[in-house]
Amino acid sequence: MKTLNAIQFTNAPKQIQKQRFINASIDKVWEIVSDHKGMTVWMPMIKEVDLIKANSVGEWGEGSERNCQFGSDLLEEKIVHWDPPYGYAYMIADMHIVKNHLGYFKLVEKMEGTEVIWTQYYHPNGNMIKKWMAKNIMLPSVMKKALKNLEKKTTV
Repeated sequence: MKTLNAIQFTNAPKQIQKQRFINASIDKVWEIVSDHKGMTVWMPMIKEVDLIKANSVGEWGEGSERNCQFGSDLLEEKIVHWDPPYGYAYMIADMHIVKNHLGYFKLVEKMEGTEVIWTQYYHPNGNMIKKWMAKNIMLPSVMKKALKNLEKKTTV
């Protein structure tokens, strides 16, 4: 397992962390979490994922880039950490609600399943109301729903 040092990628503080225990093997959870195109099935508001650029060895892990249509927003993402089956991290290009963003899916094998820990590091962007809404309502609710959907998808 490679340790992620968030400070390598962003100086933003940890803003939100959600976790969920899933009664499925780490390999099964990784299979779903690492399927970029499959995000549309379990990630709320992700309508489409376009794989933009493979990494230097032609794979979709660390160094690759994807665009995610998130509602009306286009999230331009780069995979900056890839550690199968223990997790990956991605950066989102600065946008109207966040800047210096790093998201990290960490998978921890437990005796009877997998703990998924999803952490968001970022600086809020926009006016005071947008900043408050993003941190306290929008991002936590999307993350909670995504983890619930991920659990359903892995235990089918």
